[in-house]
Amino acid sequence: MFRLFCEIPVFGVFLVKCVNNLKKLSIIVSTILLFSWIAVAGDSQRSITAVRVAEPPIIDGSLDDSVWQLATPATGFTQRDPAEGQPESERTEIRVLYDDDALYFGCKFYDKEPEKIVARLSRRDDQVESDYGYIFIDSYHDHQTAYQFAFNPAGVKIDILEYDDGSHSDDSWDPVWDLQTRIVSDGWVAEIKIPFNVLRYNAAGDSSENIFGINFFRYISRKQEDDRWAFSPKSQTGMVSRFGHLVGLRHLPTPRQLAILPFVLTKEQWNVPAGIGPASGQTLGNGGADIKYGVSSNFTLDATINPDFGQVEADPAVLNLSTFETFYPEKRPFFIEGTQILHFTTFGDQAGPGMFYSRRIGRAISPGEVDTKGGYIVSVPSAVTILGAAKLTGKTGGGLSVGVLEATTKEESAEIVDSTGRHQDETVEPFANYSVVRLKQDILDNSNVGMITTLTAKETRYPALTNGFDATINLDHNNYQAYAFLALSRTTAIDSQRTGGSAGKFQFARTAAAHWLWSIDADFTSIDYDIDDAGFFFSPDDRGTLQTLTYKEDHPGDILRNYSISSTLHNRWNFEGADLFRSISLNSGGLFLNYWGFNANFQAEYGLYDERESRGYGLYAKPHKFSTNTSFYTDSRNPVVVSVYGEYDWDTKLGRYSDGNIAATFQPVSWSSTSLSADYHVLINQEGWAENTSNASIFGDRSSRQYNFTLRNTTTFTRDLTLQVYAQLFFANVHYANLRQLADPNTFIAPADPSSISNPDLNEQSLNTNVVLRWEYSPGSTLYLVWSQARFGSTSDYLTSFGGDFSDAFSIQPSNVLLLKMSYWLSM
Repeated sequence: MFRLFCEIPVFGVFLVKCVNNLKKLSIIVSTILLFSWIAVAGDSQRSITAVRVAEPPIIDGSLDDSVWQLATPATGFTQRDPAEGQPESERTEIRVLYDDDALYFGCKFYDKEPEKIVARLSRRDDQVESDYGYIFIDSYHDHQTAYQFAFNPAGVKIDILEYDDGSHSDDSWDPVWDLQTRIVSDGWVAEIKIPFNVLRYNAAGDSSENIFGINFFRYISRKQEDDRWAFSPKSQTGMVSRFGHLVGLRHLPTPRQLAILPFVLTKEQWNVPAGIGPASGQTLGNGGADIKYGVSSNFTLDATINPDFGQVEADPAVLNLSTFETFYPEKRPFFIEGTQILHFTTFGDQAGPGMFYSRRIGRAISPGEVDTKGGYIVSVPSAVTILGAAKLTGKTGGGLSVGVLEATTKEESAEIVDSTGRHQDETVEPFANYSVVRLKQDILDNSNVGMITTLTAKETRYPALTNGFDATINLDHNNYQAYAFLALSRTTAIDSQRTGGSAGKFQFARTAAAHWLWSIDADFTSIDYDIDDAGFFFSPDDRGTLQTLTYKEDHPGDILRNYSISSTLHNRWNFEGADLFRSISLNSGGLFLNYWGFNANFQAEYGLYDERESRGYGLYAKPHKFSTNTSFYTDSRNPVVVSVYGEYDWDTKLGRYSDGNIAATFQPVSWSSTSLSADYHVLINQEGWAENTSNASIFGDRSSRQYNFTLRNTTTFTRDLTLQVYAQLFFANVHYANLRQLADPNTFIAPADPSSISNPDLNEQSLNTNVVLRWEYSPGSTLYLVWSQARFGSTSDYLTSFGGDFSDAFSIQPSNVLLLKMSYWLSM
């Protein structure tokens, strides 16, 4: 236990220094920009007054309460699509009231053809094709974050947290709010109650007025019409920064709500041993709780004790033949909520690699990482157990966003039978603690600087520490953006020596214009950069540049409603000077007048070397590669929506690759939606790594076939009772021919000892199924009935037919789980 805690005091001192450095950094950046190019937020001048009432309206989907007449409605919406800048085709009126507990919105969406209103039923947060109304509230009034409350005429709720000026969102946020809707003779009506305790804001004094940012959207499905109250043209970027104002809010409460969501579950589980023998069944019970406490009106503490995510959809099966780890998005509600503060982007987008990758906490365990000592596995846990986790998130009145997360996971062991027949436990994950601190300080009108620190402490080694700084500066009414980050890591190498590395990036871009957009960036990662204990990154020891140029047209023409054409130039080297990656690509996409769309792309890659493909035996001279792909999709309003994708690649060593996908969504009735997709991947004679021997890297001509069939169905009985079905059938086989040894980057020789090479061929089949019945029997309280089944098989027999693989997947002995989980929302 000594190593687990030996550096925690150092972490505290280091964190204090980082916070002080953040303050200095924000002052320096602000001063430089004020003397060079001042950023200006595009705040709209529109405003609406909220009226305080002593008696709130009854939320019943009818606007006949007399208090609604006290408020002046927001009117005069403007089209963003299809006729940008033109008045709305159907009138909209939205009124706002409030009392000591909540905001109330009375919405009337007039429609001259009410029989054509599209009102589809779906589960919560599933935004299917339908008419919609939207309310956006920037309660911090920071021009960066907003709470979105969306709803359709069928009463389906969608609640999303918008951040980074609306460029990213988090749909896992599920507050408790009231909604009732009704279709009437001249349109449809919505009444909404949003309690103040679900919003975060800096409460004003008794004599002061709170001002919120506010905006209202409306979507008319049959016309594909997007209307906005506070309008922003397509030639401008930013969303939250262009909201109007909600004024008249005085004496708002400072709620300190305590919400407890305890759960109990029972689970019947039939596992197939990884070694031999029939499936064994066991009955398990569990319980835990999620806790949410409003520390103040602008800070919230979330905690979870012994969480269970059995209702979360399983990850899809994939065949990864690359040198990089597969990135899976987060799906667990506790870790998704609040990501707008905790996430620190490095390379990729906001959902991709970063310095905090929450799936490291409670990670999945693969049987392949268990040392069987020449025997076999009896049982292995599917994931690391999370004993508890907590996070504090919020924003101060001075514009400092704070996110702090702590999580603890238990030691996990697999039961094995070794080569002597002796049963024993083999540790696959030690006891661990994860700490994350994220700070972001608003500067100027619509920019920020920030820092992050992570500490991962495991019993078997010294703690791993990372720290990063970033800055996002928006300029000239959000038309330009500068972004930069610097990341530092300190971890334990394989030889138990402490190592430190760094990474960084600078990007400058034109992000808004009528037609021309561009970006330039440069980045690097040092050879010892390693953040994988708490974060995610692909490859150290490289540096590169990337330039993009885009031409777009947003105004409809004779054939297309909109289109864009872009080119990208990307170059990468390692620090020893090897040319790793050189590519140029052309990309295009557009939307036809009938709302069918297309994409077409071409890429040529001229990099000379790959330093990772040999798996530790030096550089490999790779061939030049060319790829082209195209796709199209049909109008999303149709009962059947179809998308088709095709790709073809070839290289200068005669390798060939083809990839295709066809998907269809069937929505013939308003209460059910079914999607089917089929993918295939065929690889022919691509030169690639097969295995390593004790002194060499073995390559071969790789051929593979992959097929993936996915079914999803959502049946909505009521807006609170839904049935979801997910099934994935996946099989893949890989064959290597002409095995040879890599002698130097450009030369291969026959293996010195062919008998020392194992058969690298592979044949895998899997069939995963999840069925989830979800009932929100009371606001915030849910009951889940879940059945999941997993089948997985693997052999080295490549010579199987499509039909053989198909039938083999269904003949594999399955593991089954039947789970009943009930939670109850308590608010105090």
